Amino acid sequence: MVDPSNALRLDSKAFTICLREVETALKKHLLTILSVVLLCAFASSPAFGVSREIIQMMQQIDTLQQMVQNLQNTVAAQDAVLRTLVQQTASNVSQMRSEMADLQKSASQNLASSANKLDSMTSQIQALSASLDQAQAQLSKLSDQVSQTQNIIQTLNKPPEPAPGTAPAGTPGQAAPGAAPNAAAPAAPSIPDPDSLYSSALSSFNGGQYALAIQGFQEYLQYYGTSARASNAQYYIAECYYNNGDYTHAIKEYDKCIERYPNGNKSAAAQLKKGYALLENGQRAAGIQELRSLVERRPQSHEADLAIQRLRRLGIIVRVRRKR
Repeated sequence: MVDPSNALRLDSKAFTICLREVETALKKHLLTILSVVLLCAFASSPAFGVSREIIQMMQQIDTLQQMVQNLQNTVAAQDAVLRTLVQQTASNVSQMRSEMADLQKSASQNLASSANKLDSMTSQIQALSASLDQAQAQLSKLSDQVSQTQNIIQTLNKPPEPAPGTAPAGTPGQAAPGAAPNAAAPAAPSIPDPDSLYSSALSSFNGGQYALAIQGFQEYLQYYGTSARASNAQYYIAECYYNNGDYTHAIKEYDKCIERYPNGNKSAAAQLKKGYALLENGQRAAGIQELRSLVERRPQSHEADLAIQRLRRLGIIVRVRRKR
C-alpha cells in the first residue's frame, strides 16, 4: 500500500523538475534568438547602428525574461504549498497510526477482560449447580424422613397383635396351635442411605476436599450406579481431578460420564470440560475437535455457547445454524 505522504512528495518533485526543464528550454531559446538578432543587426547595418527591429527584439526578450521570472515565482509558491500539504498529510498519517494502535490495544484489553469474566461466570455457574444438587439431595432426604415418620405413625396406630399361646380376639376358648419359636433371621448388610452418601460427597467437593469427595462419589456409584444422580456423581469425580490439575485422570473420568450416561444431565458439561482438559494438557488438536463435536451435537445448549467462545479465543470461528 502506497503511503499518501510519499506520493505527494513524488508529485511535488516531478512538478518541480518539469518546471525547471521548461525554464532551461526557454533560456536556451532566448540565447538562440538573441544570437540571431545580433547577427542580423551586424549584417544589415555596417556601422553597427541600433535599428528599430533590434529594439523590438530586445523588448520581446525582456518580456520573455519577465515571464520566466514569473514562472519561477509560481513554481516556488506551488512548491511551498505542496511541501506544506506533504507535512500536514504526514502528520495526519502519524496521528491515524497512533489512534489505530490505541484502538488495537484497547480491543485486546477488552477481549482479555471478557475472557476472564467468562471464566468467572462459568465457575459461578458450576458452583450454583453444585449447590442446587446439594439442595435437591437435602430435599430428598427430608422427603424420606417424612415418609419414615408417617410409617411410624401408622405402625403406632395399628392394634396390638395377640401374644403366642392366646386365643385371637373374637374367638374365646379357642386354643392357639403350638408352634416352635421363630429362629432369629440373619442381619442384612447395611447399605448406606443414598441421600446422605451423595450429600456428604458433595459437601466435601464444595469444601475443596477432593480426595474425600472422590471416595464418597465412588461409593455412591458402587451402590446407586443406575440412579438419576449417577451422572452427577461421575461428573464430580472428573471435576475433582480437573481442579487438582490432574488432567489425564480428569479426561478418563469425563469419558466415563459421557459413555455411561449419554442422556444424563451432565453429559454436555462433561464433554465441554473434557475439551478444556485436553487443551490444558497440551493436546490442542484433540481439544479443538472435542469442542467442535460438542457444538455439532448440542448446538442449542449453554455448553455449546461456551465451547464457541473458547474456540474464538483460540482463533477458530465456528458457524452454527440454530433452530428457530
